[in-house]
Amino acid sequence: MREADRTVLVELAKEDYARVEPLFGPQYPNLAFVHGVLDEKLPGRVWAHEENGVPVACLIATLSPFCFAAGTLTRAFFDQARTLLEGRGPVQIVHPSEPGIGELAADSGFTPALRRQFSQPLVGWSAPESALPDGFELVRIDAELFDRLDSPMARSIFGSGADYAEHAIGFALRKDGRIAADAHGVLGGGLSELGTFAHPDYRGQGLPSFLLAEVTRWSAQNGLRVIITCAEDKHASISMARKLGLTEDFLYPVAELAC
Repeated sequence: MREADRTVLVELAKEDYARVEPLFGPQYPNLAFVHGVLDEKLPGRVWAHEENGVPVACLIATLSPFCFAAGTLTRAFFDQARTLLEGRGPVQIVHPSEPGIGELAADSGFTPALRRQFSQPLVGWSAPESALPDGFELVRIDAELFDRLDSPMARSIFGSGADYAEHAIGFALRKDGRIAADAHGVLGGGLSELGTFAHPDYRGQGLPSFLLAEVTRWSAQNGLRVIITCAEDKHASISMARKLGLTEDFLYPVAELAC
């Protein structure tokens, strides 16, 4: 039997999550998400393939479309990942950029794509200041407000309002009692990965940029390094990252699948 055929992914109990952490090095993309799940701050599931009792490959799935693979990845790994993720809707598996891994994923039916990661410079950077847009009220998102947000991605990432209030940070802009836009930080591994959503009726007013600056300042004040990731060609997100003074770290590969 070929070595690639011997990969078997087994779901880990939460008390075993720490065993796969070494597979995700400091340059792995989206580390806030990875640590969020492994530290049980984000809802998710973790599978591993072990050799001689040591994890050598890992798949982490959040409740959102974002999943993460690390270690020695084979065609059998991606075949099993496809089965495990079946029925979830569109997913993206972040994976190492070593030659050949994308081809293995493609052989299992995944489509290759690229994302960009931006982060704050290590020196010479400060969180930007911004003026509150006229007519809007700035509010910090608590459990009750989170459960009222019209932000499907935020709900899929963070789970319940109670979990959000305990493990995340976010701010919203409110006008006439209505939430116009919201922004959040996924916290994990000393990082704060930013995301934002604007109601269609309030788009084009610069509200996401204002809110991201608020989350950025809170993150910096709490000793967290700010990260933004986005699809390779998502120009609005790229523009917001640069407006915050973040610099591009790298392009990184993902394997996409409509499950």
